[in-house]
Amino acid sequence: MAIDVDNDGKVGCAYYIAMDEALVLEEDISMGGVEAVDTLLLQVQPTSVIIPNRAPGDLIELLERDAHRFDDNESSCSGQGAYVLRHIVSAHFDYEAGKEALAKVDQAPSKPDPINVLVLGEEPVQSIGSSIHNKLMRLAEKIDLESCLSIGCAGAVLIDLERRRTTENSSFEEEESRTFQFLVKSIEMNTSTDTMLVNGDSLISLQILQSELHPNPQTRSSNSSEPKAKEALSITGLLQALASSAQGKKRLRQILLRPSTDIGLIQERQRSIETLLHAENREVARNMRRLLRKLKNTKTLLLHVRKGVDRIRGQLSIRVGDWKALLRFAMVSAQLKRSIHTLKGASGIDVFDRIRAEVDVNRFLHVGDIIIRTIDFQLSKESGHTEILPGASDYLDGLRREFANVCHMLPELKRSVVEEVPAEAGQFMLHCTIMPQLGFLIAVRLDPGTGEGVYHGQGHPEGEWLMCFVSGDMAYYKNQLMLDLDSQYGDLPSRIADEEIEVMMALSAAVLEHEEAILGASELFGELDSMLALALAAEKYNWSAPTMTPLNVIDIVEGRHPLQELLVPSYIPNDTTMAGGDGTGCSEGVKRPAPSMLILTGPNNSGKSVYMRQVALIVYLAHTGSYVPATRATIGITDRILTRIATRETVVSDESAFLVDLKQAAFSMNFATRRSLLLIDEFGKGTTAESGSALFTAYLTYLLDLGVERPKVIGGTHFHEVFENGLLRPGKDVAFAHMDVHLDPEAEDPDEQITFLYRLLPGRGTSSLGVLCAATNDVPSAVISRAKAVVALQDRNENLVEACSGLSEEDKQRLEEAELIARRFLELQVPNSGRGQGNGAMVRDMLQAMLTPGGVETPRS
Repeated sequence: MAIDVDNDGKVGCAYYIAMDEALVLEEDISMGGVEAVDTLLLQVQPTSVIIPNRAPGDLIELLERDAHRFDDNESSCSGQGAYVLRHIVSAHFDYEAGKEALAKVDQAPSKPDPINVLVLGEEPVQSIGSSIHNKLMRLAEKIDLESCLSIGCAGAVLIDLERRRTTENSSFEEEESRTFQFLVKSIEMNTSTDTMLVNGDSLISLQILQSELHPNPQTRSSNSSEPKAKEALSITGLLQALASSAQGKKRLRQILLRPSTDIGLIQERQRSIETLLHAENREVARNMRRLLRKLKNTKTLLLHVRKGVDRIRGQLSIRVGDWKALLRFAMVSAQLKRSIHTLKGASGIDVFDRIRAEVDVNRFLHVGDIIIRTIDFQLSKESGHTEILPGASDYLDGLRREFANVCHMLPELKRSVVEEVPAEAGQFMLHCTIMPQLGFLIAVRLDPGTGEGVYHGQGHPEGEWLMCFVSGDMAYYKNQLMLDLDSQYGDLPSRIADEEIEVMMALSAAVLEHEEAILGASELFGELDSMLALALAAEKYNWSAPTMTPLNVIDIVEGRHPLQELLVPSYIPNDTTMAGGDGTGCSEGVKRPAPSMLILTGPNNSGKSVYMRQVALIVYLAHTGSYVPATRATIGITDRILTRIATRETVVSDESAFLVDLKQAAFSMNFATRRSLLLIDEFGKGTTAESGSALFTAYLTYLLDLGVERPKVIGGTHFHEVFENGLLRPGKDVAFAHMDVHLDPEAEDPDEQITFLYRLLPGRGTSSLGVLCAATNDVPSAVISRAKAVVALQDRNENLVEACSGLSEEDKQRLEEAELIARRFLELQVPNSGRGQGNGAMVRDMLQAMLTPGGVETPRS
């Protein structure tokens, strides 16, 4: 993955997917800054990141946060990270060089260019009609050539891929064992058109993504094409666990990371889910899930097939498991297509129609038939390596028959050798054998003293035998008979092995003729699996289909948090009604005016933050095409979900928590539109109460003053002085709400004094009940008592400085005693004689009496 950021904060990005052999470019993100880079890192999860030497400092700080750290002395990894970060020369990110590199790797057209006016001596790039120019014209149909930074990043990625290919081709062992060849077979570009923006802070704050590094460091190889991180409790982890195949999990992740704003696409996915949830189709859906679990990643399988053979432990071995998986794919494809035909109401739905039209079952069954007629799976399982069936190759069958005849000859060969040697030497002739590349051999018992066979042709008319090697207590020799057999039969084992490889290579070639069809069907099955996963989530978690509308509204009835409700015995649902600032009012069926801003107050731990996240997640899930955790929901198209919730601090950055909050708020204000949804939770808490409440008020006022361009906003705060002083008043565009609690001040146990009901009620909460919440969380009673006293002073509008500077009765008594002792000391008169030798005891007695309660009368002058 290559990333570049210019001085204006524009972000360019390109990355390579080794498994797909695809180069992906992101459309340049204007004013994206490091926030956009953070989002891209979460979405792509790269194993290697390259940036130019001239990269800005904030980008370097962000990337170093999760990068590998290497020990310079031992060149070993001393700190595990998500990716390897490398700085390369800035020239590799040049726009023109990147454009030329992209043109060179672009696929040639199926038809020749109709115009080609290139003449001798012309500059290819500058000449209109040249081959490079024509390639650029074709390239412009797939990518936006105006995204200069991303094209420069693509050039840097291509240079890095060339470096990898050059490095790995330099070693034969690496060439035989490596998995990927780092070729580019496709170029594509991701654009922001018809895609909801969910920035990195929102992805983390809403727990859409919550990845963790894998606990086993050995699985976090930077050379792997797949991100080696495990998904924690998150929306992505929750839904991906319901997918049955690798293709389905990958496709579902793509859907979740790029929620759509295309109502047609969203409704198409909803119709797919609805069809799969139909009572008559539920058994068919369960059967399809069982079938999809049998599928392996076909891209990996075909990659192994393309390699043909692999070097395993120094010997050539053919993967029998891959052939079995491909055979299973052919069988499952036929069964899945048959299941699609039995679905009720599936006609007219894109994914089902495409499977019926594009999956060529006969072609796949033909592939399966070739595999079945070539590989003996039962014998392969018994022998531990791939065995080829008789009849797959006439030449191989002939070699095998010849080899079998030779093996039958071996006992007779031994008898012939024994007859030719002296009688006393016959007992040392153990057996005759045939070995690959060595041919026919005589095994003779080894003489430990000489390291040779006890007999190896001494005194024989043909001369001594030729020793080939020693193994254990045997030495292997060739005599003239063995040499004659070698010339007659040749190296039969090697010829058989070579012919087996030829048969397997022919099988590979026959399968690869259908590679495009297999991959296309695999993608369709991944799409089907993703819809099955969303349908299963709707059935398992009681989600319902939202109504998508072009109106700028959110109307949710009995909404729930999709993750929180899984962690508690019972969850209290709540409603939400909002409308953006485009003057559309409210959704159908809602008579009351809908505000664009909802301000939440009330006690800590009462569920305000969970409610805010719940609304955002319902809106988010609706835009992925999924059902949502609500009884009913009408969701208007939302272009962005922006949050100011979680303060993400790191030891790498020297920014304070308050500065991080300010940056999140600034990003929300700069990028919000009237169709955006903003979540603002306790903004301003990182500074003084006066400054924090002022900033919070100004923030909300700014958003309200946008008029018809104001976004939908849900905010939570404990700055009650904002409302008590009339700085923000309720109106048609602003509504107040609080989470209900039940108070019992008479209860002795602090845990019984407050009961959270988690029910949203209209109106403003009057207190945050922070002291009571502290008491229920085991804060020491002395602290609670002091806090209650200070709160009481505040409620009486007393001056806290004067009140807190007052002394308690105990302190007053101690000060009076100290003053009395000081006065006695000042009145104490020590006689002049008391300074002499032997009078020290008298002085000590006087001081001791002075410190004794009640004191003593001292002599007065």
